[in-house]
Amino acid sequence: MEDERDAIWAAVTAIYDGYLAGDRAAVDARIAPDATLWDAFHAPLVRGRDELEALRDARPADAPKPSEIDAHAPVIDVFGDVAVVRHVLTVRYPPGAGLEEQRIRNTGIWRRQTDGRWLCVHNHEDLLPSAVRIRP
Repeated sequence: MEDERDAIWAAVTAIYDGYLAGDRAAVDARIAPDATLWDAFHAPLVRGRDELEALRDARPADAPKPSEIDAHAPVIDVFGDVAVVRHVLTVRYPPGAGLEEQRIRNTGIWRRQTDGRWLCVHNHEDLLPSAVRIRP
């Protein structure tokens, strides 16, 4: 069971690594084509790859990009071919970007594929107010 949790956590963190590297293909390799998403900065439910691409493309090109995304405090439960992943993100921006550190609670539903890979089928982000602290 621990090996499954490690594999799932590696897939989760690979998404953030791919995002920081600007590599959409690396991110998309771990997200099911029909996945749904509650984005912390976009109210409607995102359904599938086309809507995810539209959301990505709608973001301002000159918006500050994070310099670091720290995914931590994972709680992962595996139920056969489905896993529930809860964790916290700390997002930091370069000095001078004019943005404070952000903390986001994240819950993801992951499904094991027939080839053994785990893909995210639903992701829910919840931006925390700056005064809220979460213990690991």
